Amino acid sequence: MRTNLKRSHVICLLPERERFGKATQQLIVDTEVFCRELGFSTKIIRSLISFISNLVFSRYKLYIVLYPGTYSPIVKSFKEFIIKVLISLGLYFLRLLGRKIILYVYDLPIEQNIFVWGKVPKERFSRIIEMMFLKNASVILVFNILSSRWLTTRYNLDMNRFEYFELLDYGSNIQTLGKKKDRYLDKIVIIFSGAFDNPKLREKIELFLQNCSETMNIIFLLIGKNSHLIKLTRSNVKKLNEVDQKSLPIIYNRSNFGLVLKASPYYEFGSTSKFSSYIHSGLPVLVPQDYWYLSTIVKKYSVGIIFKDCQDLMNKLSRLSSLDYYLLVENARSLGYKIQKGYFFKKAILKAFKKVRN
Repeated sequence: MRTNLKRSHVICLLPERERFGKATQQLIVDTEVFCRELGFSTKIIRSLISFISNLVFSRYKLYIVLYPGTYSPIVKSFKEFIIKVLISLGLYFLRLLGRKIILYVYDLPIEQNIFVWGKVPKERFSRIIEMMFLKNASVILVFNILSSRWLTTRYNLDMNRFEYFELLDYGSNIQTLGKKKDRYLDKIVIIFSGAFDNPKLREKIELFLQNCSETMNIIFLLIGKNSHLIKLTRSNVKKLNEVDQKSLPIIYNRSNFGLVLKASPYYEFGSTSKFSSYIHSGLPVLVPQDYWYLSTIVKKYSVGIIFKDCQDLMNKLSRLSSLDYYLLVENARSLGYKIQKGYFFKKAILKAFKKVRN
């Protein structure tokens, strides 16, 4: 039966962005902009009490919640576990009252911790919290079908509850810059952006660079927090510390490609914010073929090069003509425009909105 649910009945509950890293801060900014453009209200949540009070006492019937930003499942103490159990029970009570929640899942923190660090604090309790929160959602937005199957198998969820947004939208408030058509005729500059305090990521980029022949025609620029932890020193490898998200397009505009590597199996659950930031700037991407999900995206939109290993990449770059490169740039710009305007978020949210109305 169709419910009388209008866009004025919808609110996006967002966390304080100051609590997070630069990439998540940008995601929060973008989500707020896109929600407003859809005609939804927005609210910054400053505490768990504020979160619950906005659910219980507000006039809204549908809530869009960032996960895990607004409500992380990871618990570090028994007291915190009890508090989050009570909150989850409160959400269940709201469901009985006809309130609905759309969960925008941009990350799976439990899986991420396990794949990167090999463990998660109090995993058993954290799993219980995540299960309760997911089960209270009317619709769960995830990147792809692998994510939904993983969560369905682990928590016995209904597959019909999922919708897919495919890519993270990015940079609603960041100006894009033009790229010179003839820049590819000079040295090839390849950007690799990441948080280098992640040991898996450091290991992956170091191994990749070690297997690359050192040539001054190709420059690798490593950008991100703790880039100095990369021990490899080569004349064609440069390091730059973390920069503001609004400054990235300036650096990308002086480069030719953005490199993405698969640091762990966890990456198959979606794309990365770095991928979206590359494409936002009209920067074609280089993606290994063992990164199955992202390589399918690159092929679908023709925005980059898929490679087997570094030697294969070098061979493909050497054969790439200026015209071929220009076409990749134009495709990246076209997809980047969609990403900047919130195309993937809006499409998924409107599908979810239709689902909860029916």
